[in-house]
Parts: sequence; C-alpha cells; structure tokens
Amino acid sequence: MATDSLIRFEQWPWQHWMSMHPDATAIVRDDAKISWQTLCADIDSVHFDVSLQTAAPIAVLSDNHYDTLVLMLAAWQRGLTTLMLNPAFPDRDRNDLLTHIGIDSLVTTPSGMMLNTSVNAPVFDYDAQRCLTLTLTSGSSGRPKAVAHTAENHLASATGLFSLMPFESSDCWLLSLPLFHISGLAIVWRWLAKGAVLKVADTRGEKLVTALDGVTHASLVPTQLERLVRGGKPASLHSVLLGGAVIPQHWVDQAEKQGIRCWCGYGMTEMASTITAKRADGYFSVGKPLPYRELMLSSNGEVLVNGKTLSPGYMIDGELVPLTRGWFQTKDKASWCTANHDHQDLQIMGRLDNMFICGGENVQPETVERALIVFDGIKQLFVLPLADKTWGQVPVALIEGECDAQDFLAWAKTQVPPYQCPQRVFVLPTHLLASGIKVSRNALSDWLNSKMTESTVDDRNF
Repeated sequence: MATDSLIRFEQWPWQHWMSMHPDATAIVRDDAKISWQTLCADIDSVHFDVSLQTAAPIAVLSDNHYDTLVLMLAAWQRGLTTLMLNPAFPDRDRNDLLTHIGIDSLVTTPSGMMLNTSVNAPVFDYDAQRCLTLTLTSGSSGRPKAVAHTAENHLASATGLFSLMPFESSDCWLLSLPLFHISGLAIVWRWLAKGAVLKVADTRGEKLVTALDGVTHASLVPTQLERLVRGGKPASLHSVLLGGAVIPQHWVDQAEKQGIRCWCGYGMTEMASTITAKRADGYFSVGKPLPYRELMLSSNGEVLVNGKTLSPGYMIDGELVPLTRGWFQTKDKASWCTANHDHQDLQIMGRLDNMFICGGENVQPETVERALIVFDGIKQLFVLPLADKTWGQVPVALIEGECDAQDFLAWAKTQVPPYQCPQRVFVLPTHLLASGIKVSRNALSDWLNSKMTESTVDDRNF
C-alpha cells in the first residue's frame, strides 16, 4: 500500500489489519494497549436496534472516548451512516438541525459502557463508495450543513497527506481533535489507512501534554500548540499538523526548536479535511494542493476545488443533494504567490462573505487579524464590523489574551491602514470558545450586537 497510489481495502480496514497482525497494537487507551483482534471483537459486540434501516443516518452524541470510537466503527459495519454531534450543541438547535437533515435516531454512549440493545446484526460488506459519515460544517457563516463522505473520500484525503507528511504503521497519532469535526475524523482514517496506532486519551487543558506521551503525530490548533510548547514536548513527538485559526509563528518556531516538525495548510469539511499543506515556515501561504485534490482560482480570486476527496453531497431531509456538477465554490478568496522563490503557493485572503466596507474601502477581516495577532499577549483575535453613522461600518477587535486595550489600539494604527484599524476592543466571550475547533463568526456577531444594545458596553482594558 504505497502512498503514491490511493490506499484501498477489500474489507473493513480494521478487519484487514486484524487478519494481517491480530496481536499488534491498534489503540492505546490512556496507558492500556488494545490489539486489532480485541478492537474487532469490541466492534462486533456493539448491537443496534433491529428497527434501524440499512444506510439510515444516525446521530451520535460524540466525545473522544474509546467506546464512542468503537460505536462509530460498528455503525459503519452495520450499514449505518453516522453524524457525530458536539454534546454542547443546545437541545433545541440540535433537534431542529436533525429534522432538517432527516435523522430520526439519536444514540448516546455513557463513558465506560457499550451499547447493547438487541440481538446481533449481520456485518455488511465493505463498500468504498457508500456514504459512511455525515459531518457538520463549522457553521461560521450560517446554519451548519451535513456533509457526506465515503470511505474512498476519507482514504484519498489520508493518502494525499502522507505524500507530504510521513506517517507509517509504526507511528502513533493522538486523537486530539473531536470526532464531530472533519479534522478529528481525518485522524481516524489516517490511522485506519496505515494500520498504525491511535491513542485515545483526555486532551483537555493541561492534560494534553500527558496525553502526548508515546505519540509521534498530533493534529493541534494554536492554543494546543502553545500548551505543548509551554509544557515541554514528549520525547516521542516529532510531527504536528496545525489548523483551525491563525497560527502565531513564534509558537511554531519554539516547537521546531524542540524537535517538532510543524505543517500547516488549508482545508474544509466538504473536501474531507486538508486540501493544501506545507511546512510551517513563517511565509504567508498554505502550500500546494495535495494529491487527489484539484484547485483553481476563479476570475475574482475565489477558490474552486474538486477531486477524489470532494463530498458527494449534503444530506437534506434524508436525501443526498449533490454539492455541484463540477468545481465546488468555496467562498474563500485567495491568490498565488512565490514562496521561498522556488514554487507557487496558495495564499488564503479570507472568506468572501466576511468582507465588509468601511468608508468605501473593502476590509477583509482575516487580513487584519494576521497583521495584528502578533501583538504581545494575544492568543486569539477576531475582527468584526460594527455599524457606524459616518463610515457605514468600522472594524472592532475581539481578543482573547492579556494586554492593554489602549496600547493595542495605538500600536494597531502603526500596522494597518486607518480603514482596517480596529476602533474598539472587546473581550472575546469565553462561552463561544468551547463550541468546536472554529469559533463561529455569526455567533460572535450576534454577541457583539447584543453587547451594543446594553446600556454599558464592556470595552475595558485587559
């Protein structure tokens, strides 16, 4: 199964690896090792209600526990399509969303227990073309959509990444991102593609550093990278794939000094995670398209994508609605640049629908964020528009970190043009930071608008 050709299986991947080396370690659960033979037995022991129809989508309240992982694999083996759900999703919104998607069954799995609700059901043959997963888009610019993917989509995503970021059967990838996000699912499929080791452990807060013990590879968001660098790297860790937000280069530099190779890139749910990638070298670019992905720019700079990783469609009212008949329009604006003077890399400018106008000038929030996030003490920074009688809209900054607001605003005037410079600073609301990998700009905008209707606006110094 060379990485220069698409990895394929004739049977369920876990069954394949069990037949190849049954006693080899498949999963490290905290400190316990679970073999492929034991994993397959655990998958076979999960029983589903016989009323569930083959290929019917089910929703699963998702955490990164071993039992939830086993339930997901068992559902695929049973012929069911899974939508992994963020448990923090409000009940009312969740029920409305499931109705829109066309899902009737919601499954929960208490930690430490296996689901066992009926007699055993037959194992369905592996079919790389059948829809296995539904994954919600981030919802950063509207109601989340349920994106369908097949095993071939996921395996093409994994295979293409291996051409740039080596990962072998002797390696171990930490399940450091949630299964309800495409980046978490991508970790599972990289593990399955190689028959390597997957570590399942508590990665919350300061526990991340302990969870990384014995791990060679990890997918991290910037706050996790900072936590890792501050806490000291485990001896085993040598490769990290970064994503989720603007990545402060000084944390990347510190990680590289500790012997951690860092990659960054550009991806999206519809394309089964990573589309382009490169070593995180400090240049403002996200690399070139990986194998099995196609990418081009439209006349107005919009990123258009296609390829074997592209989803076959969105699930709406129980039916699969195709995304596109050709190139998929991402709504991301980009350009090509010459990186390191030897090849063309992609530069993502930001979302076309995030752009706003201040005094007749176009403001791309992501461009301003990249310029200003280097201010000392800032962990995360978002720039949003605020209605203004004179200028129509003006930029304001929502910041997570410890810094003086007035010092930041004075410094910002020296870094960006006046129409891009934030006029006020707000503390980034902590309750919106736990909603997933990406913070919803819609949710931030709603919060900001509600703040502006209050009699006293919280624009205090940090």
